Amino acid sequence: MKNMSVKKIIGIVVGAVVALAVVGIAAVMLLRVDAAEARQIALETSGGGEVLSQEISNEGLRNEYSYVITNGDTWYEIEISGFGTVTELESGTGQYLDH
Repeated sequence: MKNMSVKKIIGIVVGAVVALAVVGIAAVMLLRVDAAEARQIALETSGGGEVLSQEISNEGLRNEYSYVITNGDTWYEIEISGFGTVTELESGTGQYLDH
């Protein structure tokens, strides 16, 4: 009888851990942005312009996006997290030289 109780407790704990993992993965999948959304965020951050380059890197279940955009005489290097947050922004004037 005592062994049965321990097995039930272990089963409940394992079930809870699995449920949390599923909820966590679902949250990541629902909250992440795709390449089109990230591009739009980058263009909004730069005030519009022309995308010179874009790069997508995978980090686990999410992507990270990098863009180089020119708008008039100003260039922007923008990095966006998989959740749509601008994580890095660098800008300058004149011709963009790859850094």
